[in-house]
Amino acid sequence: MELAEKLEKIGLTRGEAKVYLALLTGKSTKSQIVKNSGISSSVVYEILEKLIKKGLASFVVLEGKKYFQACNPEKLFEFIKKEKEIIKKKENLAKEIIPLLKQRKTEFLFASVYQGLEGLKSLLNEVEGEFEKGKIKEWLAIGITAYKNQAFNRFWIKWHSKVRPKYKVKAKFIFSEKNTDYFKALSKTPLSKVKYIKMKNPSCITIVGERVLIMKYTTPPSFISLKSKEIKKTFEEIFRILWNLRK
Repeated sequence: MELAEKLEKIGLTRGEAKVYLALLTGKSTKSQIVKNSGISSSVVYEILEKLIKKGLASFVVLEGKKYFQACNPEKLFEFIKKEKEIIKKKENLAKEIIPLLKQRKTEFLFASVYQGLEGLKSLLNEVEGEFEKGKIKEWLAIGITAYKNQAFNRFWIKWHSKVRPKYKVKAKFIFSEKNTDYFKALSKTPLSKVKYIKMKNPSCITIVGERVLIMKYTTPPSFISLKSKEIKKTFEEIFRILWNLRK
């Protein structure tokens, strides 16, 4: 790595690094610095002023002519120390204003789309990761129907029989139809309660953790995950109203 690159690594700009190296040759006039550094004459004074402010360069006037020179390279340690102090001040300022910024922040919506049975498995792997943290206690699903590819029904029966109960997550299912094998099987899964409300709905909606899952089983089967506290709260309220309609 060239010296100029190393100087950049510790906080100088490319131009500052080149001018500083040129100054190490000894007292230099502006024209000599331009020649030795390859920096344009239109910006060299600006760069010199920055180096002087950083304590890395100085100048003297001899016989009415200004000469610039590099300060002792040991001054780089002082420069780095000052940079650390500036960063520390920025960190403290950030700690002060972040709570204020959070008060003003509009909630962001995070949405992801998954397709097919493998896509559903990927989505549920993420959900299971949230189960492992122990913060999710409930799975609420509405609009459940048996009328879809049977591979999905078999998968759900297995998942709700083994995976969800392993984390002691309770489930409440609202079916759109009853008296199907799927209805009966899901009713028997651990930690589950089931109700039936006749309705026409193209998708199943599930509320779990901070997510709302919209599950469409028509071709191609698609699964949308929305992460939003506001949206989750709205759907959760709708679910509880419908759940309480059926005693």
